[in-house]
Amino acid sequence: MESFKVIAITHHKLPLELIGKLHVEASDQPSFLREVKARLRFKELALLSTCNRVEFILSCPEYICPGRLKELFSSYSFRDEELAQLLEHTVVYRGEEAVRHLMAVGSSLESMVIGEREILPQLKSAFDSARNAGTSGHVLNLLSKSIVNTCKKVFTETKIATKPVSVVSLGWSSFSQRAIPTTEPILLIGAGQTNSNFSRFLKKSGYMNVTIVNRTIAKAENLANQHENWKALGLDELSSHQEKYAAIVTCTGANGPLLTKELFEQLTNGSFQILVDMALPADTSAEVIETLGDRFIGLEAIKKQAKTNLSIRAQEIEACQNILDLGFEKIKQQFKEREVELAMREIPQLIKNIKATAVGEVFKKDLDELDENSKEVLETILSYMEKKYISLPMKLAREVLLNQTNQH
Repeated sequence: MESFKVIAITHHKLPLELIGKLHVEASDQPSFLREVKARLRFKELALLSTCNRVEFILSCPEYICPGRLKELFSSYSFRDEELAQLLEHTVVYRGEEAVRHLMAVGSSLESMVIGEREILPQLKSAFDSARNAGTSGHVLNLLSKSIVNTCKKVFTETKIATKPVSVVSLGWSSFSQRAIPTTEPILLIGAGQTNSNFSRFLKKSGYMNVTIVNRTIAKAENLANQHENWKALGLDELSSHQEKYAAIVTCTGANGPLLTKELFEQLTNGSFQILVDMALPADTSAEVIETLGDRFIGLEAIKKQAKTNLSIRAQEIEACQNILDLGFEKIKQQFKEREVELAMREIPQLIKNIKATAVGEVFKKDLDELDENSKEVLETILSYMEKKYISLPMKLAREVLLNQTNQH
């Protein structure tokens, strides 16, 4: 296990813009991994690359010194000040510390948002990519299965990910509680990332009558075209638009309210159920917010709920850590067993060699004097003894060695 190391460049110590420069496209990773592994003389190598962390996962018995980090970063093009910043804030984990770190990463305890599920598939994909590139071996292969299985338990046996904390997820949670029929008309104002993510919830739930409005109509059309029968409008068309909507979801970069009382009344009728405003500043005028009461869900309420949910997730950290501790002990045991297997892998061949020497040299003359039937009986006895001397003593020796390593 001591040869296992993780070189971590993360959002905890470095800006996301700099971390982004370390990203390697999936299609380029096989050749990148093979080149870096050979040039830096790593025995095994995998690469975890996300929006807020890049981690080199490797097997290497030598110490990772600043010079070796500099050699690693020479795979990229960094300015002198960027390289200095990387060398200062990159963290190298070794042995047991590296295993515990990677388990914390895979279970989201090291993420920007605790409980986010995306990191575990990303970690599994990193191990799979290394395997496909031919840059992993028995250390990473052993660790990958054990770490991924342990992290899965964190998500399935605790509540670490049960409470949504993202703005979009919480906005959708409030929206879905209204149980609006999927045939009702829904209006999305804004076609940026937030509303694009919200549209996925609408599509997954089967909403068919959705209109997307955006200042640049091409962006609205691009988003609407991803969903069957959805429509697009330019923001300047909204003031003359006559359709009435059961719900409105808005998130734009406007400097002031778009949804004035006059426009809101034009777009809705008595069946209106909810307005979700995820913009900062709000797209909805104070006058409209006041009239809606609990039918208005704004960013302030969403952030308040997110904070509450984050605190609930934080309460699960101890339960998560208990699962990781148990998983870590199993990994330690697996490594001990592997070390014993490697230490004893020559024993079967040694016993076969002893048998061959006895039959072919030491007792050759005596055996030549035996008849064929006697030779067959003796061969059967020797083969039986060979199997027993390989299996039973090896089993006993394995148990003794494991007991000794556990005591140490």
